[in-house]
Amino acid sequence: MISKEKIEIASTICKVDLMSDLVGEFPELQGVMGGYFAETQGFEKDVSLAVAEHYYPIGMDSKLPKKIYSIALSLSDKIDSLVGFFGINLKPSSSKDPYAIRRTAISVVRLIIENNLKVKLRELINYSCMFYKEQGFEFDLKKLNLELGDFLYERVKNYLKEKQIRNDIIESASHNFSIDELLKVYKKTYVLNKSINKDFGKDVVAIYKRSASILLSENKNLSNFNGNVDPGLFKNDYEKNLYKKIHEIKKYYSSVGRDENFEESLKILSFCKSEVFDFFENVIVNDSDETIKNNRLELLSMLCKSFDNYFNFSKIEG
Repeated sequence: MISKEKIEIASTICKVDLMSDLVGEFPELQGVMGGYFAETQGFEKDVSLAVAEHYYPIGMDSKLPKKIYSIALSLSDKIDSLVGFFGINLKPSSSKDPYAIRRTAISVVRLIIENNLKVKLRELINYSCMFYKEQGFEFDLKKLNLELGDFLYERVKNYLKEKQIRNDIIESASHNFSIDELLKVYKKTYVLNKSINKDFGKDVVAIYKRSASILLSENKNLSNFNGNVDPGLFKNDYEKNLYKKIHEIKKYYSSVGRDENFEESLKILSFCKSEVFDFFENVIVNDSDETIKNNRLELLSMLCKSFDNYFNFSKIEG
């Protein structure tokens, strides 16, 4: 259990070394000297280490804090900096980033993903804004959350590219991206990237693509289908079996917990291959009865929407 008192102490003393002549002459010693000063003054070891490490990581390749107090101090310091810069509109341009804001943001991404943390970033951002307000700086919360969220998402995309995740898989993640679920987004993209050329991965993409192509041939915008199906209009067991299988998928995704096995989640989608292909082999979607036709289209829409629980597979190539 993390001690609030220790974090408050570390936060209070972490910038003290900036007042020293040594750090003034050798800025690369920021934090390092602070850790030594804290230890010399008798602060607990984990507090001193947190002070020493709170500037890390510095971008993509530097050392990463692994101790809980070091992580907490580093993350809170970086979020506070990002909120401050975005709050006063000192955002990096396409060609200039004098305050290394991109590097700070990618460091936040690394802290969360590489330490396997589930962090509610939006709460931290709002909490930081509250402290700025107490000091006389009131920001537009809605605008700041939107802009900083988009900025962090771009850094996540860069991080995923560095990890050799396919571009189309990265784009498919944008469908349900949330800055409160950076770790989940990373794990899902990693698993899909690893599984995309396996049989079950190919099946997932093929099922979605075939279903979506029929919907798109009828209407260029998938969002125009609502997935509302009337089982009373079914004319055969193939429709009934597919409908049942879709509900099994929906039940799985509604009950899956925080410790979701993402490979298993993909396999759950692939398990409907038999019902889907039996449907396509034996059912004419474009029925002469407009009501029957629309119901079958909505059944396929319902299938596609159930796949959206994982990612937007329409972005996947192939």
